[in-house]
Amino acid sequence: MYEARDVANDSVVAIKKMDLVRQQKKELIISEIEVMRVSRHPNIVNYIESYLVKDRLWVVMEYLEGGCLTDVVTETVLNEGQMSGICRCCLEALVFLHSNDVIHRDMKSDNVLLGMNGEVKLTDFGFCAQITPNHEKRSTMVGTPYWMAPEVVAQ
Repeated sequence: MYEARDVANDSVVAIKKMDLVRQQKKELIISEIEVMRVSRHPNIVNYIESYLVKDRLWVVMEYLEGGCLTDVVTETVLNEGQMSGICRCCLEALVFLHSNDVIHRDMKSDNVLLGMNGEVKLTDFGFCAQITPNHEKRSTMVGTPYWMAPEVVAQ
């Protein structure tokens, strides 16, 4: 992830650079961008634009200066009110995604970004899946095993 300045409006943005040559499942990149593009919600990181630069796809998105939740909780102790506020925001993002038949499949503190004004936003939609009437359940196991329910890991 890189921090950059948008010269059009002088705002700070985040750029995720993805090596297309090393990416085995290019459909996951397409899915990630599409979910971000259509998921406009206060608790989901805003997608701005994508650019193809040589063999890399640059995905430009909203920058949250507070970093990821993992970094925050390793440096400080959150109080109960802060924890419940972060949980509420994450749940609101998930409710929005689920109401649009999208499942995230990689919920973890690394994928929760914080702003300096109290913003809490879900990011990293690389493992997202669209649920359809023909595929109401997913049989594949993706995500980070340490963050999965034991019954999912055990299949």
